[in-house]
Amino acid sequence: MRILYVEDNDTNVFLVQRIARMGGHDVIHYADGPSALAHFAADRPDLVLVDVQLVGHCDGLEVVRALRAAGYRTPIIALTAYAMLGDRERCLEAGCDDYLAKPLPVAALVDVFQQYAARQTEEAPARLDRSV
Repeated sequence: MRILYVEDNDTNVFLVQRIARMGGHDVIHYADGPSALAHFAADRPDLVLVDVQLVGHCDGLEVVRALRAAGYRTPIIALTAYAMLGDRERCLEAGCDDYLAKPLPVAALVDVFQQYAARQTEEAPARLDRSV
């Protein structure tokens, strides 16, 4: 599975890359929203992890809104250190499929990767049937 991770914290990037590799997944990383958006079509990720609080003029939820506005239906999970009341709803309203609070729980990341990899495997025959 190809995982796009939009994150500006190197420690979090290292953790996600390590967990993903253990499951046989590839991680494509961008430290800012504009770079992730510019390369999204070419990268063709199966899953997107996006930090809500990115440095720069384009935060994570703006990335999500732009991807959804462009018609992308790739599953997106918001990651944020701000686990306040209403934050989950704000992420879902922006177009995220799920939300994880930081610090990133290793077991939860493993579960997320397994869950979405299983979905991808289940959907693969259907995608092939539609292209014939």
